[in-house]
Amino acid sequence: MSTRHAARAADTKIAHIRPVRNSALDGQIERVLRARQQIAQQISNGEEWMIPLLKRFNAEIEALEEKQDLIFQATQIANHAAPIRAA
Repeated sequence: MSTRHAARAADTKIAHIRPVRNSALDGQIERVLRARQQIAQQISNGEEWMIPLLKRFNAEIEALEEKQDLIFQATQIANHAAPIRAA
């Protein structure tokens, strides 16, 4: 066994990849949530013509949250794979 492999095998530290908060994605979600809230308020005040816009924002929020979940899931998978790579 080479020295590099021996040192790697002796290392008991587990490598962890920290979940990264994607501030750009969080900002997008916040903006769409605020816009959706304003639209919902206008619809409740009788502006029913804005219902299609509310549907669009609901779909956008769903897509952004799904992307955020996938990023989190990828981080979890990478955390699980890191100790295997280190061994």
